[in-house]
Amino acid sequence: MEQNTNNLKRGLTLVTLFTLLTGAMVGMAWAVLANSFMDRSGPAGMIGLALAAVFTLFVGLCFAELCSMMPVAGGAYIYVRRSMNKFAGFITGWLLVLAYAAMMPGECIIIGKLVSGIFPGVPVAWIGVGAAVIFTSINLIGITFSAILQLVLTLILFGGIFAYALPGIASLQIENFAPFFGRGAAGVFLMVPIYFLGFMGYDILPQAAQEVNAPIRKMVFVIPMSIFFVFIAYLVVGIANAGVVPWEQLAKNTDPVPINFIATKLLGPSGATIVILAGLAGLVTTLNGFVVGASRLMMAMARDHELPSVFANVNKRFGVPHWAIIFVGILGIIGSFVPKLIVLFDTAASAVLITYMMTAVAVMMLRRREPDAERPYRMPGGAIIPILALIGTVPTFLLSLAILTMEARIVFVAWIIIGVLYYWIFRRRKT
Repeated sequence: MEQNTNNLKRGLTLVTLFTLLTGAMVGMAWAVLANSFMDRSGPAGMIGLALAAVFTLFVGLCFAELCSMMPVAGGAYIYVRRSMNKFAGFITGWLLVLAYAAMMPGECIIIGKLVSGIFPGVPVAWIGVGAAVIFTSINLIGITFSAILQLVLTLILFGGIFAYALPGIASLQIENFAPFFGRGAAGVFLMVPIYFLGFMGYDILPQAAQEVNAPIRKMVFVIPMSIFFVFIAYLVVGIANAGVVPWEQLAKNTDPVPINFIATKLLGPSGATIVILAGLAGLVTTLNGFVVGASRLMMAMARDHELPSVFANVNKRFGVPHWAIIFVGILGIIGSFVPKLIVLFDTAASAVLITYMMTAVAVMMLRRREPDAERPYRMPGGAIIPILALIGTVPTFLLSLAILTMEARIVFVAWIIIGVLYYWIFRRRKT
């Protein structure tokens, strides 16, 4: 394959960028974890959703300002490297690699289990392998084709969500919400970090910024737009889940897709099919979005010689970092055979929250150190929004650490230790 280290093709429009972000944010948790969410908080969990959306917006605005200053692949890695130092930037990027790359095997495992549930007897692992190969190949062809597919699947995803939720809102009964604070105030706050992670995906924009055919000033506004749109989607689903039947029925449901009985009540025999098809589309859009994010991040770090230089190579014909994409695809293939890799979802949550905190700090440091730097978009309110972002992310991060399983903690700590050793033994020696 012909290759260089520079020219990414501008194959994204503002519309396909919007679907890339929203599709990456919404997987299938809204359907398969609805019983767990309701059991933890009752209908009042929607208050936790609103709080998480507000805090996410504050972090998203930090990304928007920094992306307008540095519209290049790398995202938080680039921002922290410039505002602090190379080592802090490396650790931030290293944790982002964990967070992004973990999504590939995790989504492949879930897709395998879901399809196997629909077609019993089909091996879960091989379905995951097929998904990994297909979406690696799609991303190797180029960002334009990947973006078109993302657009179609995102339409299916949100079409299914609103086809389920809007009839639910029209059929809800207020008495089904009682008791509204079913698990007390503690349940509301417990849902904040869970929903916070439900918005993960908007931070892919900086990774794809060099591939968007639009001015940076317009591009960054896609971040708050996507967060608001996904909030509305989660909200209408939450209202339908709590209002169509007494919410405790859903909380006690143990089916693999617990809202299917509500969908059947609302939409007839086709209701469960609509939910499953929308959920599958969500899994795929999430997988596709994080393949883009992980590969572009690895490319940016390789260009700075923080990762092996092979990941910096960009295919001349298709304009994509093909070796980085292949590496992420290999993770998906391996992960399909090792279901315990799904523990990386937990570690990814903690990892990405660290990068959010570092991004908020980077905004304040660059405003102080480089006050005259060009900022096509500048957040209003001085340091208020970055501080509010930290108020939201710091306790969420601490809570995420507290609920990690021992296995997840080992993976998280081991990843950091490996990164530090790699940097100080190999990277520092090269420098």
